[in-house]
Amino acid sequence: MPLRLKALEQAGAQLRLAGTMQVSPTIVVGLGGSGTYTVRRLKRLMELRYGVPPLVRFLYLDCDQGAFAPKPELADVNDDERINLSMPNPEQILDDARKGIGVWRVLQEWLPESFSVSILRTAIGAGGIRPIGRFAFFCHLEEFRQKFTSTLTNCLAIERELQALLGAQAERVTIHTNQLRVYIVGSLCGGTGSSLFLDIAVLARHFIGQQAPNAIPSVIGIFYLPSVFQNVPTLRANRAFFDIICANAYAGLMELEHFCDHEEMQRNNFTFRYPHIGDIEVRDSVYDEDFVVESFTPDGRALMSSDEVFEMVARSLLVDIGSPVGAAVRTTNANTTTVLAMELCPVTQKHRFIHGLGMTSVAVPVLEMAKRGALKILRTFLHDKLLGNDLPTSELDKEVNTFLQANRLEERGASDDLLNALLEGFSYTPPRTREELEREAGGSEIQQAQYVANWVENELNRIRTEIVPEAQRLVSERQIPLLQKVVGSIKAELIRLAKSNGLRGARSFIAQLITVFETVIKELGDEAQRYETDERSSLQNTISNQAAFLRSLQGIWGSIKALGRADEQAMDIALNSLREFGNAEIRHVARQAALELIQGQTPIDGNESLLTQLRKLQERIEQAIGRVSDAVRLCDEELSRRSATTPTGSTYTLEQWLISPSKFDDWLNRLGVGMDGAVESDLWVAMGRDFDEHLQAAEKPEALLEKLAGAIVGQIRNKLQGLDVLRVIEEESQTDQQKRIDIILRTMTQSCQPFWSAQAHPPGGVRYQTFMAYTVPVAEGDERFQQAQRTVEDLASQMSYQPQTVYNGYPFALEMAVRVYGARAFYLTSTSIWRLQYEQKRQIPSTAQLLHIDRRFLDLLPTLHAHESKRS
Repeated sequence: MPLRLKALEQAGAQLRLAGTMQVSPTIVVGLGGSGTYTVRRLKRLMELRYGVPPLVRFLYLDCDQGAFAPKPELADVNDDERINLSMPNPEQILDDARKGIGVWRVLQEWLPESFSVSILRTAIGAGGIRPIGRFAFFCHLEEFRQKFTSTLTNCLAIERELQALLGAQAERVTIHTNQLRVYIVGSLCGGTGSSLFLDIAVLARHFIGQQAPNAIPSVIGIFYLPSVFQNVPTLRANRAFFDIICANAYAGLMELEHFCDHEEMQRNNFTFRYPHIGDIEVRDSVYDEDFVVESFTPDGRALMSSDEVFEMVARSLLVDIGSPVGAAVRTTNANTTTVLAMELCPVTQKHRFIHGLGMTSVAVPVLEMAKRGALKILRTFLHDKLLGNDLPTSELDKEVNTFLQANRLEERGASDDLLNALLEGFSYTPPRTREELEREAGGSEIQQAQYVANWVENELNRIRTEIVPEAQRLVSERQIPLLQKVVGSIKAELIRLAKSNGLRGARSFIAQLITVFETVIKELGDEAQRYETDERSSLQNTISNQAAFLRSLQGIWGSIKALGRADEQAMDIALNSLREFGNAEIRHVARQAALELIQGQTPIDGNESLLTQLRKLQERIEQAIGRVSDAVRLCDEELSRRSATTPTGSTYTLEQWLISPSKFDDWLNRLGVGMDGAVESDLWVAMGRDFDEHLQAAEKPEALLEKLAGAIVGQIRNKLQGLDVLRVIEEESQTDQQKRIDIILRTMTQSCQPFWSAQAHPPGGVRYQTFMAYTVPVAEGDERFQQAQRTVEDLASQMSYQPQTVYNGYPFALEMAVRVYGARAFYLTSTSIWRLQYEQKRQIPSTAQLLHIDRRFLDLLPTLHAHESKRS
């Protein structure tokens, strides 16, 4: 599946007005799977084109909950837009309806005499059975009422939203709040959309009349016919089911023609009865315009997949709703309606209100180019900058040594930066000198020797009981701040190295640091062992021996020894050894604290040891390198993916690209889309302020690419501003691409035809009414479009079209839309085939009552070909 970068989807977003614009509050309703897909795609196109949530409101109804699932190419479905028609216990309501219990008794008059609704439990659709879809809707009618009326309220408040959205441009927009438009999109073939299209239109008008009595609603239907689904694998494998959807389509067209015939409805009113709502009497056409859609045009061009047809309809609705084309269409509708009212079908003497539509476009593939440009930038940044290279040994040693010295963390060899940090300002010095002790003692030299001996032994004990505990308390207080300082300094150095040498450089550095501190552990451990086994006892023995000597100075012989300064030498040795012992004990305390700080197995007040943190950092860096490497691989895969400009098998070109994929890089270079200092700076900012944020940003390859793309989309969008469709046409026309541009414009014009199987000319000499328009991204009179305009109009005239030019301000596409008005359903050659399937199923009682949404319609409605029976 292609990589989706949501941030880049705003790269082509524009909200420009080339002239004044007419806007009406609009609701678009998607019925069933095909309708929901189309309307979600429409919403997505609006988001991509305008860069803001569309002002249009949307509703989706289906019995298949899968229709609401997230898909990259579709807009997400909000809770207030979704009506899931599945239910846990449909049989209970069906039983109440058959028994005439409560509000459900109104279903009795139209329900088939025998059918099962258990499929609604599975939430996978209505199984192609139209009464099941309608039954499910009736069961959710209150939910529909609440969500439709809420949507209507929001829709009528469009003026306030437009002011906030457009700012100064809002003055160029005229809002017709009383000309509400409701588009209903679905299929006439399946079990859900084909079962709801009448009720939704009837209820929409009813709710609008209640909530906005002064509004003049226009209800427009767009309905898919069986050929759209003929290549769906499940239908190709199950022709019997395809026959069912053909019969459904025939029945649906019968209902559509009957309830859209305003003269018929005025002569024979029909009452729709609804639970919770009551009776609604229909006295006029339920739809103002009815468009039917097949998979091919009259000249044989075809879209081979249903998704392509949905795309064509979504784009048609986009130009109708989201551009001035819709206003142009409505301006001509009055004339079209007048002509069609005067020119009845010569065969049936009835009005012709089945219409066809089509659209095509030429475009600058701005999203695809933005994606390629961004992926090239991201690939360079990720591979060359963020991954980088391992540091050479000589450079690595220099980096580590410089870092340790600069941050006073060197503990190897003769250096004691960590111990000094733990003991800063704390050391031991005997509180008395020899001279002070002798004066305190007074008396003879023998008395002084005895006094000093006792004092030394007491001071030795004080070192053990007071000085050492004080040192332990002090280093304990300093352990955590020192540990945090060390880790912070290392992370700061890692982020510096990551920016200069990449994660691989940071990996080299932290691996070397781990080796350094493992060496420190060994050295400190050796020092501690030497002290505990040799040095401590040696110092204590020296002190004890000197104290014993002083105490041995007794009597005449003691006095004689003292006369030779032996006592003073013993005192000096004892006091110096005492000083050395006290400091050695303090440093031993610091050494133990340093060992615990560096490699302790138990966290210190929740802080893991230095080596534990470094090894975890090392592991996270390795994982980040793996994920960034995966992101580079994703970039490579996307950059090597071939862009298909036309779906395989299709003979109708829905959109042609003015810039072929092979030319993307040339244009990106000309526009200056690439890595530069500003882009790199933004990317580093997106990675985070510290090293933890760097590693966190690289958690998932897709998330990393999305995050980084969001950081540069603004710069890419700004550089793409100069890439409008007219510039491309102009510049390519000055090269050897002129012939290709002419072919593109010719193909667009010649292939823009309605997707239906209607006869080229209606029977009896009447004519279709045709409207064609094409959008251009400039204001009227802009000289840049004149040559292309002449080409398009010359080509259109060859097909007897007189296209209108609509100035819409969107810079990246020329779009051509066609509407053909004035058919009866039987003009569609496909209906002759569907008629056979309908008649076959009508002959069988068990299937006859499943053809229509109301069993009474079997006798009430004429077939599409009833005129043939009359002639015979």
